[in-house]
Amino acid sequence: MRVSLDSDPVKRTALLFAKIAVSLCLLAYLFATTDLAALERRIRTGDTALFAAAVLLYGLMLLLATWRWRVLLQAQGFEARLRDLSASYLVATFFNNFLPSNIGGDLVRVRDSSKLTGCTTTSVAVVAIDRILGFGALYVLAVAAYATGGPSVRHLAGARSVIAGLGVFFSVLAYVFFRPGTARALMARSGLNSVPWAREQFEVVQAAVHVYRDRFGDVWKAFGASLALQAIFVYYYYAVAHALRIPLTLPACFLMVPLCTLVQAIPVSFNGWGIRETVFIVYFAQVGLPRDSALAFSLVGAGLVVLLSLSGAVVWTSRARTTPEAERAG
Repeated sequence: MRVSLDSDPVKRTALLFAKIAVSLCLLAYLFATTDLAALERRIRTGDTALFAAAVLLYGLMLLLATWRWRVLLQAQGFEARLRDLSASYLVATFFNNFLPSNIGGDLVRVRDSSKLTGCTTTSVAVVAIDRILGFGALYVLAVAAYATGGPSVRHLAGARSVIAGLGVFFSVLAYVFFRPGTARALMARSGLNSVPWAREQFEVVQAAVHVYRDRFGDVWKAFGASLALQAIFVYYYYAVAHALRIPLTLPACFLMVPLCTLVQAIPVSFNGWGIRETVFIVYFAQVGLPRDSALAFSLVGAGLVVLLSLSGAVVWTSRARTTPEAERAG
């Protein structure tokens, strides 16, 4: 049966507008039900020094994320300069914040690293492992905060359910990773083995996974970087909170930020806008903090990341200018 070539673009456009509508409706409701004068006053009187500290923490996060990516590439036998990977990561961060899906930046990294690996599928496998380690570290931080934070944070809405559900998800991933042959058995049962292209790509991914099993020390090193990176991410938001003079405790921040980050990854809004603010408002109310503080916390924290990611646009633009010049020189 012939499929219309226009169906996918139409569906993608409709999905994009639906996500934008969800974000706009949520944000409109939140602004309409918040004391905007208090919100504006809180942001206007923020502590500049603490905002500067948050910027430095964000820069450290980017450095650690780039180093983690390099470790994973080196484990596969590919050497890359940190400078080149940093430029690629900056561009990826820009696309993550300005495209309707967080995978836009991953596509940039896959494209750039494919020039090094010589294989798009291998690059996809490396970036996927990089992503999984990042989310896994967020989950570990959330579990640790839930276990040690005491009653003051354990009662946060949905915390137990989200932690339990993600525990099942990461347990399945770990089982597939540590039990050779599991993925192959699933491939056979699905019938994809009969599709030559799918079988070929699967073998490439399996080869990359086998390398990580053999070089598990590098995986642990990358996971350690992920834990440090995500902890810094929490401290980034903690600095933003105190720059806005919000008395948010560190244990609460260590549970709220990972949980909210994991929840907003669900693709029902434009890059989490609206969802993130709603979750923080619910959580802040449960720890006795006002609505305007939650909205300021979310908007300033995410908005600062968006502003800082514009550095990636500068790198991207410079690349676009230098590529034609290089081609003419060649």
